[in-house]
Amino acid sequence: MNRDNEDIVLPANVNDLIELLNELYPERSPEISDDVKEIYFQAGQRDVVRFINLLKERLDKNLTGVQ
Repeated sequence: MNRDNEDIVLPANVNDLIELLNELYPERSPEISDDVKEIYFQAGQRDVVRFINLLKERLDKNLTGVQ
């Protein structure tokens, strides 16, 4: 997703924030032409988003009582 940083605002709730982060930092395979440092940097960004997704899933399971 190519959003101008000027257009991005902090969402009002957690679900919207998670949706925005998933849009900005999607799961993607690196291209053969990508720089190794950039691959590691993007992987780190995505790892943070995955962790936030995991925390949200845990919360949702606890709220619904699903084990």
